[in-house]
Amino acid sequence: MLKKTLLFAFIGVTACLPFMGMAQQQPTLQADAEGSFVKWMSLDSAMQKMKTAPKPVIMDFYTSWCGWCKQMMKTTYANPDLAQYINANFYPVKFNAETKDTLEYLGQKYGPVGNTNALAVKMLQSKLMYPTTMFMNNFDKQKNEFGFNMMAQGYLDNTKLEPILIFTLENVFRNSGYDDFKAGYDIAFFDTATDRKVKGLKWLTPSEAFNNKDSSSKKTIVLIHTEWCNGCRVMQRSSFIDSATAKYLGKKFNLVDFNPEITEAINFKGQTFTNPRTPQSPFHQLAMALCRNNFTLPTLVFLDEKMNIIDAIPFYLNKESVKNISTFYGDDINKKKSWNDYMAEINKK
Repeated sequence: MLKKTLLFAFIGVTACLPFMGMAQQQPTLQADAEGSFVKWMSLDSAMQKMKTAPKPVIMDFYTSWCGWCKQMMKTTYANPDLAQYINANFYPVKFNAETKDTLEYLGQKYGPVGNTNALAVKMLQSKLMYPTTMFMNNFDKQKNEFGFNMMAQGYLDNTKLEPILIFTLENVFRNSGYDDFKAGYDIAFFDTATDRKVKGLKWLTPSEAFNNKDSSSKKTIVLIHTEWCNGCRVMQRSSFIDSATAKYLGKKFNLVDFNPEITEAINFKGQTFTNPRTPQSPFHQLAMALCRNNFTLPTLVFLDEKMNIIDAIPFYLNKESVKNISTFYGDDINKKKSWNDYMAEINKK
């Protein structure tokens, strides 16, 4: 069963990151002959749609004799919430790995090789296990390839599939490996101590942190996120709560929880920022400014004691990254050496 905290529908795309919106009214789902609510399409149809409306692809490799493939259709893909999420945000492709048809994919043709189609052999790297699910994102039209590919072999129930969907769709892979994200995901939603640890961190509202304040005795960290950004929620509930990290953050920084959908006016460094809440500009002007107008969810912004932007780091960050980056700026190491040199020293240790 899907957790109530996750998997809302996306409603838009920015230049750098698909971003999620409040759930819209969904059409009534109709199950196919196998019981799946997912609206499966051919690989060719998905690639044709990709030309005008890029989306991630989830690709199900199956065979006619694979019992677990059929079981996954009757169970995992029969979950209406998960199916709506996939239908809204992915091009879902069903691919018979033993098809005798000759297919064209990314400019090359693939036909049967023995009992298996050559495209399945290539994409599965000769590891012919069924079902296998392929996740792809960041299609590069110039290179004619997907920048991200991830393969998951075997039967996937909802609890296994859900974090992979988030990892793929929300570009979590840009800053984190899947194992690290899955560890954070489990901490965020299955660790019974998490709620207590989250409450132990003092997060200020933007109004409390910024209104009519031109300076602070501490540096400031601003987490820009929304309730419907799944990767954001995992990050907030896992990346800041390690006891040593939380103690350090409380000593060195003011922490600001900034939901860019708020509508109140905020005075920041003598300038008033508002949220016009228009379709063209649905987020708070101050959040956009702090992101340096490169709006991505989540973004972690570091401000110095004079409220000047030191850095704005987009995309999900795991707990190790948050610890290292916070120390880099909190101890003013950035004034003495580069980030690469700093990380080289840490990795050496």
